[in-house]
Amino acid sequence: MGKLRKAMEDVGCTPSKEWTIYVVIVMVLGGGAVGLYLYRGLSFLLLLPAILFVLFTFLYFARYPRLNRERLNRMGDEFVRLFTFFGIYVNDGFNVYNALEAIQAYAGPEFKKLLKKLLLDIESDKSVTPFVTFASALESVQIKEVMVSVYQMVDEGGGGAYITQFQHLFGSLSEQRHQANREKRIGALENLSFLPLAGSGIAMLVMTMAIVQIMGGIMYVI
Repeated sequence: MGKLRKAMEDVGCTPSKEWTIYVVIVMVLGGGAVGLYLYRGLSFLLLLPAILFVLFTFLYFARYPRLNRERLNRMGDEFVRLFTFFGIYVNDGFNVYNALEAIQAYAGPEFKKLLKKLLLDIESDKSVTPFVTFASALESVQIKEVMVSVYQMVDEGGGGAYITQFQHLFGSLSEQRHQANREKRIGALENLSFLPLAGSGIAMLVMTMAIVQIMGGIMYVI
């Protein structure tokens, strides 16, 4: 339960609200099962609410890891966008701390919280730890490498060699993410080709159930 609660919170969901929604939908399915029993008695149709319950439960709770992946992907894209500005500020003569302060103006609410925490941690801890902690929240090895290079710019006085190292690592990360997003868009378009097949399958299932229902009615009359 603890892991599930954390998974809900990680994607910005309120656990109490999520459980309330789940219980309400399960009660609706249960009510549907009772209604079918009162209307048809013991029937194969009672399998339908049971199947829907299992399918709904699986999809409902399995969506949190997917939502978290999407959140981390958005955060990764935002990192690339914001640290593009960071690189510009550093090249214009800003020190690392001031450049990190400046990019807060372009950050979304969640990313801004991470940046504020990073700046507070830098004030109290002059080691690489705040930079690694910041990167760990984004769960990306490449971002961690970029942040370590940012720390080296602080630790070694922000010389040209360290700016070049940052630009090289950040450029590789940016290109990798752009390529991944292109492939994701192409994959999404390819998946659309399965929609007609899925629609046909659903239509056949509905027709089959209707035919079985009609045949059952005929047998009942006979």
